[in-house]
Formats: sequence, structure tokens, C-alpha cells
Amino acid sequence: MKRPLLSFFMILLLAAPVLAASYTLPGTDPTEGYKHHNNIGIRGEVMINLNVTLINTAPFPKFVMVNPRYDFTVYRRNNGEYVIGIRDTSGKTVYHINNLSANTLNYHLGFWIRPYETVVVNFRITNSTSYLPQMKDYRSLCGGGQITDLTFANGTVSNGTVSVNEGLSNPICDVLYPQIINTPEVVDITSLLPLIDGYVKILKYSGTVTFRLINVPDESGEFWSVFAVSLPVIFAGAAHYDFEPNYTMTYNEYMEKFVDEYRGVGIEKKKPETLQVSDNLFSLTGSLLAGVSVTQPRPVKRENTTFLDYPVWIIWLGKSLDIKYHVSWNNNEKVSLSGGEKEKVWVILDRGNFERR
Repeated sequence: MKRPLLSFFMILLLAAPVLAASYTLPGTDPTEGYKHHNNIGIRGEVMINLNVTLINTAPFPKFVMVNPRYDFTVYRRNNGEYVIGIRDTSGKTVYHINNLSANTLNYHLGFWIRPYETVVVNFRITNSTSYLPQMKDYRSLCGGGQITDLTFANGTVSNGTVSVNEGLSNPICDVLYPQIINTPEVVDITSLLPLIDGYVKILKYSGTVTFRLINVPDESGEFWSVFAVSLPVIFAGAAHYDFEPNYTMTYNEYMEKFVDEYRGVGIEKKKPETLQVSDNLFSLTGSLLAGVSVTQPRPVKRENTTFLDYPVWIIWLGKSLDIKYHVSWNNNEKVSLSGGEKEKVWVILDRGNFERR
């Protein structure tokens, strides 16, 4: 049985005031311990900013409860109805509720919609409370040969550890290729309300998603990582557009063409050629491997199953990169405000207080 060995390396530093930080791979941020990165040091953070237009078609008010994972602001009057969360270094979130009487009911966070009112509500996941998607580890056949921890002093590598396999095997253990290290999460904003309430409806929504990729241990600017990522969030039924930077290819193109061509597997062998920079499949930049021009994401059908196709980026990452895109959805059905029944007294509401909010 092969046992992994740990080999240490050290870089001598001149005497100076020392600001030290240590990282493990995979591991957590030394300052914000709740933030995780994978075995090649990559952490993902997702920020969302959406404006959602809702309407209450009932002849009585409705209180809409909000997932506290999202900050929100109700755009009416002086925009004084809002809830903001701020996360500390331990991961605990502290909430500021600007108007307790207007934005809580049964100790739930939310907001009121008056009879027949149309209102726009801004929902946000900010940099302070960013969503941390799981970033998968990079897989290789080496089983070792990787730096597993690093210590920096004043922004320079001072020492670290390399994981080494004890067995005597081939000195070349693998060839790197860009692996996809995340999986999209699907959010369906419009499907829940029709199941729980027939009066409150979403008319439309639009906004932006930011996917921040950070090479966490790279304090010295010496460690580069090459990998692929997909859309972090897919909004069911919505349009996704204005990708910055533009994506390299779609998922199906990555799986069906890119991986085999990049690795030279399953293709006819050709006589080696001397390639110019313009002949390469990708041209390197400081932050991104820019791909060929592709069309918008589209459903791809195989046999009787429909597969969702979505953008993929091939990334050559130094310290950090932001991927941004827009989403929008519109309800094409007409919402009727006529024919409402006379208001039924199902519950006693303090209308005086309600009107003053």
C-alpha cells in the first residue's frame, strides 16, 4: 500500500517585520474561516441583484414573506422599507430592519401589497453576504505531487508542503486540462406563487448575476490556475445575456468536442505542425482563455431527453476574475383586475396601521 509523504520546502527571507498568513489546499480563508476554496485554491462567490414586479389581484392586502438570504427594498413612497444583512468574519449575519412594523409579521420578514397594487421589489445578495457555491476539487491521476499548504510572510512564500507518493512509478503522472469545477444551480422564481396563492403574481423580473472567482492563496502573484466554470445560477424560463467576458463555448461543445480535441483523444493523428498564435484554439490573456464565437445557449435534444445547454468559460486565473451576465423574464399573460369578489372577512386586520405604513 502506497503511503503519501509530506515534503517541505522553505524560502529564506531577509529580516523584516513579518505579516504571515497560512493556507491549506483545499481549505478555508485564514481571515474569514467560513469561506472555502478547493484543492487548486479557487473560491467562488455569487452576487445577485434582481428587480421583481409583483401585483396583488385580491381585494384585500397580502403579506409576502421573504427568504432572509436576500436583502430587499420595496420601491414605493420614500423606499423606506428595506432589510439589509451584514456578515461578520465568523459567517454570522446581522440584519438591519428599517421598518419593523411594515416588514415583519408573525416574526417573519417580508412586505405588504395592498389590494390591486403593483409594486417593484429589489432583491439582493451582496458582496457582504455572497453565496458560496461548492467548487469541486481538480482531479488528476497523480495522487500527490501537489502543494497542500503554503505560508506567506509579507506577501512572499516562506514555506509550504508538497504531498508525495512513496511508490516508485512513472515520473510523468498526468497532463493537465481545464476541468469544470462547478455545477449550475437552477432557481425558479415564478413557479412557487401559483401553488401557494392565486392572487399574488409576478409580472416580470430582471437583473444581474456576478460570479467572482478568487485564487485565494495567491498572495505573491506567482500561482496560476487553469480550469473551466459554468454558469453558477440558471433562472428557469428566463433569458440570459450580455455575458462579460463572453463565454468560451457551451457545455455540450465542451463535452462533445473540446475535451477530446484538447487531450488529443479519439481523433485522427496528424503530422505535428508548427502553430502560430492565431492558429491556437485559444489565445491566452491575463485572466481568460478567450474562445471561438458561439451562439446563445440553446436546448439540445438527444433521443427523447432534453438536455439544458449553457455557457462555459475556460479560465486562466491569476488572482481574481468577475463573470457578469443579465437575466430577465416577462409574464406574457394578461392579469385581470376585474371580477373580484366582495372582500370576505377571513381575518381581522388593523387597517388603520396598515394605511399609515
